[in-house]
Amino acid sequence: MATAGWLHERDVAAVATDTLSLEVVPSEREDTYLPVHLLHLVEMGLLQGQNFVLDTLAADCARDGAYTYFLDATPLPFTGGLGSPVNPVAVK
Repeated sequence: MATAGWLHERDVAAVATDTLSLEVVPSEREDTYLPVHLLHLVEMGLLQGQNFVLDTLAADCARDGAYTYFLDATPLPFTGGLGSPVNPVAVK
């Protein structure tokens, strides 16, 4: 949960991870299910992407020393819903 403050201080708009939930398991809070999700999505308006396979991108960045890229992972346009599968594309 401490990372939420770090991300907020830096005005981060989105975060992508290769883990399932972007949460500490078991939860740091017994009274709340997925507290980091609540902080990110509800309180901060920060978008989350989970289960990204980043190995190929990381290897390519290490190979050419370029770590700046555009990542598009636009969700499907569900009305009244939250979350959908994405097809992320990184353009260097």
